[in-house]
Order: sequence, then structure tokens, then C-alpha cells
Amino acid sequence: MTGARRLRRYAAALLLVCLAHPAPRAWADEAHHTLWAVKGAHNTVYLLGSVHVLKPGDRELPAEDLRAYGKAAALVMEIDLNSLGADRSLGIDPKLETLPAGQTLAEVLGPSIYERFSAHVHTLGLDAAAFGSFQPWFAAMAMQQAELAQQGFDAGSGVDEQFAERAAGDHKPIIALETVGQQLGFFAHLSIEEQRRFLLYMLDDADDTLDSADAVVAAWRSGDVAQLERLLRESSEQYPELFRMLTTDRNRRWLPTVTGLLAARQDYLVIVGALHLVGQDGLVNLLRQAGYQVEQR
Repeated sequence: MTGARRLRRYAAALLLVCLAHPAPRAWADEAHHTLWAVKGAHNTVYLLGSVHVLKPGDRELPAEDLRAYGKAAALVMEIDLNSLGADRSLGIDPKLETLPAGQTLAEVLGPSIYERFSAHVHTLGLDAAAFGSFQPWFAAMAMQQAELAQQGFDAGSGVDEQFAERAAGDHKPIIALETVGQQLGFFAHLSIEEQRRFLLYMLDDADDTLDSADAVVAAWRSGDVAQLERLLRESSEQYPELFRMLTTDRNRRWLPTVTGLLAARQDYLVIVGALHLVGQDGLVNLLRQAGYQVEQR
């Protein structure tokens, strides 16, 4: 799989919970999981919080998640990873990634930010000139992807990819909550000034990426909702506009699909980034407000 394709597979989730860091493989029997069960009239819908990239040596999935998968007749995911196939173009409008004709990344970033970007990506083995025609958001995402890859992280080891592979082998259908184009659009529709600030934030945060990841994955592995909510608040404070688009707005758009599943007779497993499930505007709380019984496993 090419780097560009992998980026597209989890681009909209990179700011949420993809900064996975190695943690002990064992799952304490007494610990909760980042997994909830919602009771419908005749079925159960499981909500699984995902970490989108992990190191291959840390890809072991907890038994509780696998049991939920076994009971589900279908998966519901942010995008249908299995529908992407081998087509590299994916039908994506290049305008979502590239700058208008005549503009360059160096020009829109300005000398000081571009110099920082160029120096940082050089340490990652990348040539800043290769991003000359791309929008700042895309350059920022590619930079973060390279940081993760340098540390040995891989989307193929992430929770989403693992379950998508299982579903393909078991011929279980996947219901997509949105398209790849919609995910890329969240970033592409930011103004150039907002994208510049986003890239600058990513540069400022680069040195703390792995330290931050420790907290994210430790909370995810133990189902520590309080810690995940603290991380959620920090994200919203650092980049409120992008945070709103990537989490709050999407959660509310997804809610009718999830509640619709609760009217069925078969079970479903919904897999989304873990930070979509916690907090006041997370799917778990939205479902409780709608009157559903939701239990953490």
C-alpha cells in the first residue's frame, strides 16, 4: 500500500487517537475496555473505540472486542476500508489536496514556517519540495504519518484495519458512516490561515508526540473514560474549530445511523476513533440522552 493511500485511510482520525505507543500486551481481567453495549428492543449494538495505528508487535486485540465481533452480523466503520481495493485513485478530487494553480506551499506558509517544516521533514527522510503543490493540511498529515512510521507504527496493525481484514475473510458486510472524500473535506475546507495554524501546531507538538501517545494508549487499553475525557478537553482547547468538525459535528451526524441499528434484530459492531465515544458530545452520552441503556464492558 502506498503512503498516500494509507494516509487517506485514516486522515480524518490522526488527531484523535492514532498516536499509538507500545504498551504491555496483557489486558487486565478486571479492567474495563473501550467498548460499550447498547440495548435495542431485539438486539445489541456494540460501540468499540479504536486506535488507528499500532506497532505490529502490539496488534493483539482484547478478547472482549473479539467476542463482540463474533456476535455482530455486520460492522459499522468510519469508512469502508474493504471497498477501497487496489484502486489508487479512489475517485478523490485532487482539489481536496492540492493548492490552486500558481500557488506553492512555501508561499502560503511564509518563510519562517516553511523553513521549520522543511527542516523537520528532512529529519524524517522527506524532501519538502515534494509537497510544493499540496495544501498545508496535507503536508501536516504526511509529516505526522512519517513521524509515526519512523517509530514503527503501521495502519495495518491498527484496530480498524484488523477488523476490516477479519470482516473480508468472514464475508461480513461493512456499513460506512462517511466517504473518504468527506473525511478529506474536513481539512480541505479549512481556510489557508487555519491550515497554516494547523501545520504550525503539528510542528510545535512534534517533540511531544510520543509522550502524548503514552497517555492516549494507556487510557484506551484500560477503558479509562476519565482520562480519555481529559485528553478530549485538551484537544478541543488546542484546536477548537478543527476539533468541532472532526468530533462533535460528526458524532451528531452519525447518531441517527446508530439509533437506526437499534431497531434491527441482528447485532452490530460500530468501530470509530475512541475519542468519538467519550465526553458530553460523545456517542455514548448522546445515546444515553436519547434514552438508551449503554453499558461499558
